[in-house]
Amino acid sequence: MELDVTHMVEAADSMFLLSGNRIEHGQDAGQITWNNSKKYGREFPLLATDEQREAARAHFKEYGAWSEKEIAAWSEEHLQAMMVQDIAAAIREMEHYATFKDYEGAVGNGEVGGSLYQGDDGRWYYYLGF
Repeated sequence: MELDVTHMVEAADSMFLLSGNRIEHGQDAGQITWNNSKKYGREFPLLATDEQREAARAHFKEYGAWSEKEIAAWSEEHLQAMMVQDIAAAIREMEHYATFKDYEGAVGNGEVGGSLYQGDDGRWYYYLGF
């Protein structure tokens, strides 16, 4: 399943507010970016349907960091914020490349995940899955 994240890619310069580090935010970087992501998820929910929510839960299960029981217990706010941070991190990763073609090359070489891509319609999408 794919999510249209064009609005996030168009605001790429502000993604550090949602997925940043201690150099950018200081010692409280984790809490700052988490709070920002929860707020963003409330204002711009990425997961609008039950099907999308279930796809997101399955996506995060694949990381192996949380049990199925833990993920099932996530609130709507938590799930939205997790998705926001995941996508913001992918956008930031893409920005390390001079061009989208360079990014695609890195995806093809297995250097980066490649869940973020531009569709034939010119919009940006995030693929939920591995």
